[in-house]
Amino acid sequence: MKSDFFPPGAWHHVYTITKDGGVLFYRITDRLSFYTVMSVLTRRHRMTVLGVSIMFTHLHFMLKAVDITHLRSYIGDVLSTFSRIVNQDRDSRGAVFRRPFGRAVRCSEKEKRASLIYLYNNPVEKKLCQRAIEDRWTFLAYARNTFPFSATLVKRNVRHALRSACDVVDREYRAGRYLRPAMLRELFRNLFRTEQEQLTDYIIQKYQFIDHREAIGLFDDLNALLLATDASSGKEYDVGENFDPSSDVAYREMCSLAARNGLFENWKLLHLSPDECAGWFRNFQLSTGASRSQVRKFLHSEEKPTCKMQMLKEITRKGVPKFGTPFQVKQLYYSFLHVTPSHSFLPRHSGSGNAQLRV
Repeated sequence: MKSDFFPPGAWHHVYTITKDGGVLFYRITDRLSFYTVMSVLTRRHRMTVLGVSIMFTHLHFMLKAVDITHLRSYIGDVLSTFSRIVNQDRDSRGAVFRRPFGRAVRCSEKEKRASLIYLYNNPVEKKLCQRAIEDRWTFLAYARNTFPFSATLVKRNVRHALRSACDVVDREYRAGRYLRPAMLRELFRNLFRTEQEQLTDYIIQKYQFIDHREAIGLFDDLNALLLATDASSGKEYDVGENFDPSSDVAYREMCSLAARNGLFENWKLLHLSPDECAGWFRNFQLSTGASRSQVRKFLHSEEKPTCKMQMLKEITRKGVPKFGTPFQVKQLYYSFLHVTPSHSFLPRHSGSGNAQLRV
């Protein structure tokens, strides 16, 4: 499919991931900030958004645009605006999202239904919930209830701190401004846990921009959509997402551990010294059962190449590695060529075990 393929009436499943594949959305305030950015820019660009899924490392959108220029302008504005917000908030710099974004065109109703089910079931596939409607960050629950994860908020019946926070949200919404993470953290600071849940639901329904009605129309009603999401996970082969079977529960647990230890204060987590990073690397692994890859993504740390990795690189590039003992080199060389070592055909070596092989 050509990148500018744009049939009229089609839906576009857009997928984007962070530049290094690492975690971006650590806290509720990060997700709410992105949601409000998308809300403001959706109205500004007059884009039709049919579905959104915010995961720890990546994003899924279902969009209906006028043309390819309209689509690219909208996605570019959303991602670049939020990148600036993140860099300013975390005292970082550089690109946040990988370019270009992935896109799959959906023309028939069958294709649209399958893509929408796939989008809603992202948190289910990552073991974050049992049903799609149980996850807040696909926003499917808000198609049925304005306060699905908290008690209904009535301003005159709540504490002054929560009422004041709602007034700030109302003021920013009327002014057409999105909510920055620092502002959101300040709004949440003096609230009880139950009040924080109420404020989260209040912000989501206040900045609501997803066209649930058109999405539900493909399934006749909401109950049919929920039955479809429960019965199937949907399929997407051409959106550009790499398959990763691991659970995202480890990310959630690492976020809780980091919050309890004050690593989110002034974003200390992202500015650790090498020794601190190594210590927390082991701590996160032992405390949460996360894989090495998941901890690296959480800390945005690079894996140091092992002796075996260096040898493999040298074999691929030159045929003879500079690292490792002769026995290691020989075994790796045989495994790389997929042969059984009936006799040695590697060059002879001399000197110590770590000496470079002669050619």
